Amino acid sequence: MHITYLRIHARLRDEHFYSLESLNIRVRELLDEHNDCPLSRRKESRREIFLASELPLLSPLPKDAFVPKHTTLAKVQKNCHVELGEDDHFYSVPFRYIGQQTRLIYDSLEVEVYIGMDRIAVHRRNRKPWGYTTLAEHLPNNQQYFLKTRGWTREYFDEIARKAGASSIALFKKVMDSKKFVQQTYRSCLGLKRLIEQYGNERFENACCKAMQAGGANYGFVANILKNGTDKTVTPTNTAIIPEHGNIRGEEEYK
Repeated sequence: MHITYLRIHARLRDEHFYSLESLNIRVRELLDEHNDCPLSRRKESRREIFLASELPLLSPLPKDAFVPKHTTLAKVQKNCHVELGEDDHFYSVPFRYIGQQTRLIYDSLEVEVYIGMDRIAVHRRNRKPWGYTTLAEHLPNNQQYFLKTRGWTREYFDEIARKAGASSIALFKKVMDSKKFVQQTYRSCLGLKRLIEQYGNERFENACCKAMQAGGANYGFVANILKNGTDKTVTPTNTAIIPEHGNIRGEEEYK
């Protein structure tokens, strides 16, 4: 360190630099001079010793840059997904692993899911909060899924909504139609089911009516209405929800 200081740092003290780039160029020049100077008790320089004795023993550098990996644990939920808590994002795994504990190994690009030493799924990392990354082949057929989830199907949640009212049916449908795979919405549907159990059918129906009128057909919107008690100011009517049929034109007709 002392000789490096004398040959590089000390020689820079009387020089002036007006950019980091020019300073780095000058440091590189002095470093090359230092490496080319013969050692005090040998005829060779540091560079010659490196090229002759050390370089042949070195392995080539990896082609790809090193990417640090992280590990966390996650249980496979009944909708065939595991949650990466750092991003609040869900990734699918084969349905036969429902209920099992997994180990997630992830970096900035990929998320791998392991049980023991077996990798059961790999996905491109997605940082969208509360989003889902799903492979269709990970999901079972309806009969298998019914047995695995004890009845978590579209029909199951339709029946729950039907007991509350027309606005509830419409809101549940909006939620279940909001994702590519209906299994991705079961977490939200279970949240809506808990709201019914907590506040009752009448208040839930009122909240759904107000949410649909405001364009907020999701769990969070309905939960806030019930929590704040604003559902009590709504009186649902039979005309609040227009039934869907083929004669109704969508918004694209008026562009």
